[in-house]
Amino acid sequence: MAARKENLDSLERAPFSALLGLRIESRSNGTAVVRMPFAPTLLNDGGPQAPIHGGAIASLADVAACAAVWSIDATTRSATISMTVNYTGMASQSALVALATVRRHGKRLASVNVEIRDEADALIADALVTYKIA
Repeated sequence: MAARKENLDSLERAPFSALLGLRIESRSNGTAVVRMPFAPTLLNDGGPQAPIHGGAIASLADVAACAAVWSIDATTRSATISMTVNYTGMASQSALVALATVRRHGKRLASVNVEIRDEADALIADALVTYKIA
């Protein structure tokens, strides 16, 4: 259990997560909520009203999925195998919140659904992430 908490905590401490300002707000029983605060460094070109870059959104999805995978007892190691992100709306000038849910897992694989919403609760993206677990 202590190793699992350490791995979850290390998700926030990782330099890339810190660069994006990611914060794990909750995690338990195969779910996780991760917040990415708004920052101008996350924008595409086009000034302060430009949309948040899709790469930042995908990174939020991946970290949220990882946190969800690490909240299940079966996980002692993990690695992203694949990720499909569907961008359904434009995010601008807003923090984003990802809700990740482990849909199914076995001894070696976990399938995770992630929804990303803005502060107005509009769906910005959804993702399906597959993790190798051990």
